[in-house]
Amino acid sequence: MRVEAMKRPSTAGSKPAKVRRRSALKPKGRSAPKAVPRAGSTSAGHETEVARLTRERDELLEQQTATSEVLGVISRSKFELQPILRSVVDTAARLCRAEVASVFRLESGLYRFAVGYSLDPAYQEIEQQTPISPGQGTLVGRAALTRKVVQIDDAWNDPLYVKKAAQFAQ
Repeated sequence: MRVEAMKRPSTAGSKPAKVRRRSALKPKGRSAPKAVPRAGSTSAGHETEVARLTRERDELLEQQTATSEVLGVISRSKFELQPILRSVVDTAARLCRAEVASVFRLESGLYRFAVGYSLDPAYQEIEQQTPISPGQGTLVGRAALTRKVVQIDDAWNDPLYVKKAAQFAQ
């Protein structure tokens, strides 16, 4: 309840002004506001929105399923790291729709190849033999240096990218 004081002009010169109380206004039986269609709204626009939301739902469900799979592998393992990393790289490649993927582990300040997905065996051998230090010369090194996601659009033409000598022997 809201109380307001109002002064009334006094008709008698020396009488004090009266204070009047009034109750707060109550809304009259209004119903909820109606949804107003947007200008230019069409059924095609609605179908596009439904399709977008369906796609987002499906992607989230796929991510949740992948997370569940990885957690299942972790819970079944006796903390053997290799099967866990295998599951992580396989799942990440599937979620990203990547043709190849790899995981590197930090050991004594260097990043060493741990596991790969769909790698050429000769390339995987090179990665296993070549530790990577943080720096601009490799994708892993850049990610380690910046601690952010890194994308190199064209590694062969990137002036900072260091080509591994063994890659030229193929």
